[in-house]
Amino acid sequence: MLYDLHMHSCLSPCAEDDMTPANIAGLAKLAGAELIAVTDHNAADNLPAVQCCCNAYGLRLLPGVEVNTAEEIHVLCYFKTVDTALEFGRLLYAALPEFPYDPAVWGRQLVMDENDEVLRTVDKLLTGAVSMDIYEVKAACEALGGVAVPAHVEKDSYALLSVLGFLPEDLPFAAVELHDASRLGGLVEKGLLPAGLEVLSSSDAHRMEDVACTGGGFCAAQAAVTWDLTPVPMEWNRDLLVFEMLLPYLKRGREAVK
Repeated sequence: MLYDLHMHSCLSPCAEDDMTPANIAGLAKLAGAELIAVTDHNAADNLPAVQCCCNAYGLRLLPGVEVNTAEEIHVLCYFKTVDTALEFGRLLYAALPEFPYDPAVWGRQLVMDENDEVLRTVDKLLTGAVSMDIYEVKAACEALGGVAVPAHVEKDSYALLSVLGFLPEDLPFAAVELHDASRLGGLVEKGLLPAGLEVLSSSDAHRMEDVACTGGGFCAAQAAVTWDLTPVPMEWNRDLLVFEMLLPYLKRGREAVK
């Protein structure tokens, strides 16, 4: 199965305006993806339109949000339904600071319909850090039946390892995301990540040319051909029904670096 589970629409101020719901779905379809997630910063307002576009193109959508925690760690939160992601987004919006947001400086934050028509803009700066720490974000995500995955953990900023320096034992995650999956072996050798941890690798696309491609410069579609699909132990599941959609697409980290 081919996926891209980390992309940003024009709702994120750091994404280009042409990252519209229809463009994202169309480009993902052309790239051969079968499952996608649009994970805007601290918001889910474009997911209803993305869902409509995915339906039109025959794609599966895993509703998601990328949270910027109080520590400024990015965490991907995935949900089974768009409505649940929207509920989570409202919780995050209330936890965002009242910051003087100037779209000319930070970029526009566009909420669109399925025809790529602008419905409204968002007033608060969505890339800010919410008042919830990583423990609270994970707990809130799971309380709504979601699953939390630390994003691009190998990067130098906004990443769990660069901020905390380690993966806390009292903060278990079902998986982590690596933007560049080739770095997994080195992180395991240094003891920064446990061996056998489930790993996702997606594009983190903010512009159209990056949709469905990983940081290593190859399409997720190509990578998936060489990775064995491995089910995640059910003790991770508890009642997180989103795993019904997510788990078949998780790859064993040791397979990713072959």
